[in-house]
This record gives sequence, C-alpha cells and structure tokens, in this order.
Amino acid sequence: MREDAISRRELFFGRPVARKAGICPPGATPESLVACTGCGLCAERCPSGIIDLAGGVPSIDFSRGECTFCGECAAACPAPVFVEKGAARFPHVASVDDACLARRNVACQSCGECCPVQAIRFRPRIGGAFLPELNEALCSGCGACLGVCPVGAIGLHARELQVADA
Repeated sequence: MREDAISRRELFFGRPVARKAGICPPGATPESLVACTGCGLCAERCPSGIIDLAGGVPSIDFSRGECTFCGECAAACPAPVFVEKGAARFPHVASVDDACLARRNVACQSCGECCPVQAIRFRPRIGGAFLPELNEALCSGCGACLGVCPVGAIGLHARELQVADA
C-alpha cells in the first residue's frame, strides 16, 4: 500500500490537486503516463533507485544517481506506459551554467569524468582552468553529471529539434 504525502489543501477540500509530472522514465511520455496504475513496480525494479512515484506516476530523480537505460522499468510495467522500447536517451540534455567552478578558474572536471558517453570534454586555456564543452549530440541526458557537480552548476534543458529543410 502506498502512502503519498498530501497537502493541507488536499486534506481540507478532499480532492487531490493536479501535480506536474517530473522527468519521465526512458521510453515513457507525459501522454503515456495517463495509463499508469501507480503500482510502483518500475521504482522497485530500477537498479539505480532513481525512479520515484510523484503524484502516483513515475518520475526520475537524478539526485539519487544516473539512468543506465537498462530497461528494467519498462520490463516490469504491466500497463502500456513505455511506448518506446529500448530508449537510450531522454528528450533533454545537460547544460553547464556560469556557476561552474572551471569557469571561475577553479580546476574541476568531475562532470566530464563521470559522463558515460564523454559528452562533456574540457578545452585547455592559457592561464586558467580547462573549460567544459558539452556536445549535445552525444549527451543522452542520463543525469550522471548532475549529482557529482559540487556547486550544482549543471541543469537540464529540452533537446533542440532539428527542422528538415524543405
């Protein structure tokens, strides 16, 4: 049995307030999460422990670790939530902001060292720390770099869609 925390508003009015879905597990979409029964099997089977039920639907929490795209969540789900089988990337990519230690002349390469696809590389510069460069084409959005950044300078943004020339 699942006990989700409810707000005071939900308690007094006796109805749940609509919650915004977080980051969907790989292969799931916000539209497909409508079919989710909230059983929690995906969260139980996730070897990284990054899936949590938020508002009764699965959501990824990258502060707990990274997604390895193992597919255990999709295999455990009895509902048609995971529409893309064998998903190997998220619809978002990482981004490094100006709070980055390397951009403030402090030697740090923790995000590049933990990136499983080497999407974050460091460009040398004279008289300062190496600067991070992110290759969005390589980035899978797995979240490995988010938890290791000592100053929280890495965020996520939507992947830019390429428009075909007509």
